[in-house]
Amino acid sequence: MATIPGLEVILDFITEEEEQQLITELDAGHWAGRGIEPNPEMKRRHQHYGGVFSYRLRRVVGDMEKLPGMFDFITERLLQRRIYDRSPNSIIVNEYEAGQGIMPHVDAPKLFGKTITALSLLSACVMTFQHVKDPSQIYHIHLPQRSLVVMNGSSRYDFKHSISKDLIEHVDGLEIVRARRVSITYRDMLVEDRQQDRESDEAGSSCKELCGNGISSCTRS
Repeated sequence: MATIPGLEVILDFITEEEEQQLITELDAGHWAGRGIEPNPEMKRRHQHYGGVFSYRLRRVVGDMEKLPGMFDFITERLLQRRIYDRSPNSIIVNEYEAGQGIMPHVDAPKLFGKTITALSLLSACVMTFQHVKDPSQIYHIHLPQRSLVVMNGSSRYDFKHSISKDLIEHVDGLEIVRARRVSITYRDMLVEDRQQDRESDEAGSSCKELCGNGISSCTRS
């Protein structure tokens, strides 16, 4: 496998039994997208836990909540392996049907912490990493079923990552036939920065209200 600084793929991070239990609980939960809030404009189904990220507004909306107990054993494993220093505060679950992918992107550094992890359930895929400043640096990484990909350092900040819509992919001499895949992505939302943004928005609203009431000028500190 190609070496990207800060990237690690951990095989069999969970067991088959744990995988099936997670899928059973997730499928009994609320899938958003495809016309259903939150983010009804999304074509792929998803679930948000901890905090809800609005793709339309490009920011976190609503209050932070405790992560559900069904994820506790994953969180404990992440902490035991010292992948995170403390328990991350948000999870997004994405469902990828055959023919669905995700465009190249870097998870917003101002919104999310230094470590991103994603657990692949039900099937494998190929994740492509392409350097932001040097597009000639491109790597195709095999993410097997039940594996965990860990992004730190350069792999987190210097590379965009994506998943193609291809129904059949080839990597490392393997042929991967795409099927339903569910990913569980842990990210630490930077709540303090989010609170500062909210206070700034509120200050802006107050400024508009003052100006609207006939006050000719106002100052935002």
